[in-house]
Amino acid sequence: MTASQFNQATFDPKDPYSIYEFSHFLMGQSLHSLLGDDVVSKSRKGKGGLGQMVEELFFKYDINSNREADFKDAHLELKCTPLLKSKTDGSLRIKERLVCTMIDYFELVNTEFENSHLLEKCRLMLLLFYLHVSGTPIYDYEFLFRILWELPEKDLILIKKDYDTIAEKVRRGEAHLISEGDTLYLGACRKGQKGDIPQNQPCSDIKAHKRAFSLKPAYMRYVLNHVLNTDNNYYTNYTKFEQPKFELVSEEELKNKSFEEAILERFNPFYGLDYLQICDRLGIEAYQAKNKYADVCGLIASNGVSKRLSSSEEFVKSGIMMKTIRLRPNGMPKEAMSFKNIDYEDVYNNDNWLESEAYEIFTNRFLFIVFKPIAGKTITIHNNATGQDVVEQSYALDKAFFWTMPADDITEAKSYWKHIRENVLSDNIRLSAFWSISDNRKFHVRPKATKKIQLTANPNGGECEKYSYWFNADYVKKIIDSE
Repeated sequence: MTASQFNQATFDPKDPYSIYEFSHFLMGQSLHSLLGDDVVSKSRKGKGGLGQMVEELFFKYDINSNREADFKDAHLELKCTPLLKSKTDGSLRIKERLVCTMIDYFELVNTEFENSHLLEKCRLMLLLFYLHVSGTPIYDYEFLFRILWELPEKDLILIKKDYDTIAEKVRRGEAHLISEGDTLYLGACRKGQKGDIPQNQPCSDIKAHKRAFSLKPAYMRYVLNHVLNTDNNYYTNYTKFEQPKFELVSEEELKNKSFEEAILERFNPFYGLDYLQICDRLGIEAYQAKNKYADVCGLIASNGVSKRLSSSEEFVKSGIMMKTIRLRPNGMPKEAMSFKNIDYEDVYNNDNWLESEAYEIFTNRFLFIVFKPIAGKTITIHNNATGQDVVEQSYALDKAFFWTMPADDITEAKSYWKHIRENVLSDNIRLSAFWSISDNRKFHVRPKATKKIQLTANPNGGECEKYSYWFNADYVKKIIDSE
């Protein structure tokens, strides 16, 4: 693509698709490589600096402080959003949530979603994904993908419910208690620098942190995967959007109840039933497998569509995690709760807790499903792999609930992450260096249960053992007892 071709090209500022098509000049380029050395003197600082430079220098559109969409005549918002490339396998991943607009607590309590600046900012977006390389000037960031994304109607229904959840918390005078785990797709993320003074809120004398509406990293991964799954560097759903084949709750249901209410109602007919009785009620054959309880819970929640809730449209976009828990007779979970392996590269390279993988995990919404033992009762299940019958303790479905980690626990989770990071940075990646179960905290680090040691790349060089994030069993019990 030559500079002369770019300089002669035009777009219609009233047509979203024309603006999207014009953005192809940026693909594989940086502002510097495309526009020349003049951009160096026009570099802007701050997280929104690159977006402002693209709007002003590439689109030649005047920057303004209006709260309407960037391309107001097209009702189109421009968002430049960073990707990170793994040094181990070259894969690309979302660096951070997509900030849509700042939250004004005083305005929020009196503004319906349909009249909000948020809707104007996120209904239709031109997303320009660029490769973030630490230490590189923003004008040298290379743009990799462009997506013209129109929020599907069902997503808008769920985002409206998220908006209302946040607004209602502010109306209760609880802006200081807002958590990103309160909602599905739309988050209220912390903004500002360390040491910033919390601001007033309308319904309480307690100060609250500055926050912004954002689309969660899980949702952004969902959007990005649309272009990653093609051989192109572009994608749009603006003229036609093909709904995923597997959705948990229909638009019609969402008109009458919340997503969570719809899911939890599906468990009501199964409470008190053991695994064999649940299988019989679902019309499936019982089988011996480590994840059999998670499988039947997936079928219950999806009305028999799929065992894997993690593949559903809503779980993919929101990042909700389902966890099944079996209890001992004393009410203690049989085991601690494991999460994904620690991404040492992410920990090593990212010094911002709010943008860390751990923060996303711990501020997710969780669906916990609890089974309690039935005293004196066993069940017999045939193991197809071995051809043998297996006799084991019988567990009854006891409760299902959605949960968000409280603010105090998130503070401890931050200390947990910081301790992990300190050890990764000092190349002290060994089990004895991290929090353990015996430390009697809420979280610990250890490998997942495998027959042999699993190794992975060490960002300091060489290899190290894979360890995972864990909730302590007594912490899980506390969560269950609080419901």
